[in-house]
Amino acid sequence: MPALRARVLLISALLIALAAAAPARAATQVSYPQLLEQVKSGPLIRAVINRRGGDIEIKFRNLSEWKAFYPAGAQHYLQRLLHARHIRVIFAARHAKAKAKPAPVHHHLRYIAAGLLGALLVAGGAFWLLRRRRAGAALREDAATS
Repeated sequence: MPALRARVLLISALLIALAAAAPARAATQVSYPQLLEQVKSGPLIRAVINRRGGDIEIKFRNLSEWKAFYPAGAQHYLQRLLHARHIRVIFAARHAKAKAKPAPVHHHLRYIAAGLLGALLVAGGAFWLLRRRRAGAALREDAATS
């Protein structure tokens, strides 16, 4: 019994350790000259250029990331360097502007029309039942007098 308990505790500890997600590492902020040196000769796998923010983020083979702000006009130079080294370049997408949602459609007229149609159906059914009852009563009277 104690061996079973120890085994269950060990398995549950392993499952908890495997289930716990490792925290994501943020990109290390570096200066532009440091980043430029790595772009020229470092072991890069990709680069992300954010035109709007004016920054570039590079990812190394060991999956660490560096981020730096580039000076105005340096984007084309960075692109040429990365292209010459056959490093994949991704351009950060601009945030899409939220489209205005159409105003909710209120179906008041439909509800009114459905209510009127229902009332007409009920009135027609009542009229039909009354005529049928009167016709039946008339038939019974004719049968009784004959």
